[in-house]
Amino acid sequence: MPAPVVGFADLHCHTMAHLGFGGHLLAGFPDGKMEQALARCDVHLHGPWGLGQFGKNWSLLQVFIEDSLGHGPCGHGSYAHWPRFTTMVHQQVFVDWLKRAHDGGLRLLCSVAVNNELLADQTRHPDTDESSIEKQIRELRRFTERHSEWMGLALSASHARQLILAGKLAVVAGVEVDSLDSILGDRQELNQQPLTEAQLPRILQWLRDQGFRMMTPLHLANNSFGGAAVYDDKFNLVNHFLRGDFLQVEGNTSVAFRLGQDLDTQTKASIMFYELTQRAHYPRGYSLNAPGQGHVNRLGLTNTGKAFLRAAMRQGFILDVEHMSQHCTNEVLSLAEQARYPVVASHCSFREQALDPNETSVKAKRANEYMKTREQARRILALGGLLAPITNQHEVKDFPGSTVANDCARSSKTWAQSYQYALSLLREVGAGGVAVGTDFNGLNQQPGPRYGADAAYGLKDDERRHKRRAVQKMLQTQKPPLKYEGNMYGTSLPFVPSRAGSRVFDFNTEGLAHIGMLPDFIRDLVHVGMTDAQMNPLFSSAEAFLRMWENCEARGQALTAGEPVS
Repeated sequence: MPAPVVGFADLHCHTMAHLGFGGHLLAGFPDGKMEQALARCDVHLHGPWGLGQFGKNWSLLQVFIEDSLGHGPCGHGSYAHWPRFTTMVHQQVFVDWLKRAHDGGLRLLCSVAVNNELLADQTRHPDTDESSIEKQIRELRRFTERHSEWMGLALSASHARQLILAGKLAVVAGVEVDSLDSILGDRQELNQQPLTEAQLPRILQWLRDQGFRMMTPLHLANNSFGGAAVYDDKFNLVNHFLRGDFLQVEGNTSVAFRLGQDLDTQTKASIMFYELTQRAHYPRGYSLNAPGQGHVNRLGLTNTGKAFLRAAMRQGFILDVEHMSQHCTNEVLSLAEQARYPVVASHCSFREQALDPNETSVKAKRANEYMKTREQARRILALGGLLAPITNQHEVKDFPGSTVANDCARSSKTWAQSYQYALSLLREVGAGGVAVGTDFNGLNQQPGPRYGADAAYGLKDDERRHKRRAVQKMLQTQKPPLKYEGNMYGTSLPFVPSRAGSRVFDFNTEGLAHIGMLPDFIRDLVHVGMTDAQMNPLFSSAEAFLRMWENCEARGQALTAGEPVS
């Protein structure tokens, strides 16, 4: 057995997302001179005050691009508004920041190519999933080659181990798109003529030839493989745009999320804009479906999906069960158990930790189908797979017996609750591993700070909980903030603040603004009460991932040799 590697793994990061969504949504580049790569977005992509470049290609989407009405000038110079923990469309994985994360213990990064054809269409630069991910994997190869002195694109588990043992960052290419089934085909034709099993090997071989070793078969919409999780009305629009139909749901008592109800202002505006531009009518009948229960997708794993996953297993692909409907997740886990094949949940949250419906006015905090049930999480670990709690956990219930007080919503303290929950399952099951999933550049926000104006940000705009915010802010001031002294956790390198131009990043007041602040995030976890024993699984997660990947390759060989998958 080779010596185990030490360090943590980020199982979900979109390093090349600037090329996704038509290439005109996310501002900034991951490489080059900082002043050029992170040039002001108001001059170039996003237009004055983030309202878009007015002209024939101007889109109303630009107005709401940062979950608000425009945004201030961002980028090189003062970097006053970018990067920031709330940003969704500004580069957060610049190479210098990624290097700092590597210095702080990041040893394995799953770089996931992502796209959304509806968003690409709305930016007036339509792009298919196939062409978009091809651009992203091509640039990821060039990126790792340009910085080969400290990183490399891993094409096998043994290769990844060699890179890490050589002191480098192992980058694993994954793919997460809505229409993975239409790769090498036509999406419109596929909606009329279902995918056949004879077409599956070509898709898998193309992915493998491109360099992909990890895949998320389902994303924001149903496809030929199965049903997508129901947890955002805006994604229902994606399903209609791609498939020509809105989602069909059924009641479930383990979730509280309901389509068509308690819509926030942005979602209402998105639906109105979609109805206007696409000449569609959002269903008004969801309120009558399963009263008193939450909504889940009726669609599970299809026969085509079963055949696709069996073929993917035979090729040793790393399978990510995120974004699947409850029916689909359970059926995929059964298939994996029959094949004794490990899977991962690359950026997860947990249903047991969701707030009760009467506790919060924010739908994202209520239990929904995206969140893993306790049983699903246990099954993933029992297979030798990994759970990677997403860094932005919004707000969750206290984990019983936690060593970290759950008194600052959407901060490092919040993530600690989910991480400790995952650790408790790891101890119960006695197999698998626990990593982290950042989802940087994935149209997702990050944990906020514990001090300053943005402290306890998870309580902002929550009508039922916002009064708690002043108390939570006050509680943080009773203890000293994180100090920039000593070394990064688990390393011999000095712990000093990250910088961009004249801006100095202080995690205490700025939260997780970019990937280079992961060492700050980790130091803060220890600062607020995480013990070395609790941190050990995280700093063993790169090794846990390698062993899982080695098992995928071994099981793939056995299945190819004729071992049946019932």
